[in-house]
Amino acid sequence: MIRFLAAASLLLMLGACSPLPAQPAAGKPSPAGPPPPPMPDDRIVCPADVKLCPDGSYVSRDPSRGCAFKPCPGERPQ
Repeated sequence: MIRFLAAASLLLMLGACSPLPAQPAAGKPSPAGPPPPPMPDDRIVCPADVKLCPDGSYVSRDPSRGCAFKPCPGERPQ
């Protein structure tokens, strides 16, 4: 009886340490994962250069105008 219990417990321990992964049942696909998180709106990134205006001030690029330079003070927007 002791040999039977020892053999049964040995088989149980070896079965629990089996390197084989559990496989899903045949014919049943695994559930789909969660959807990807929503992406923020794509923003335009302009170069970080500046333009020297005639009055000595500087203006940067404007992403809403296709990365064109902002108008200098006193200039009309084009």
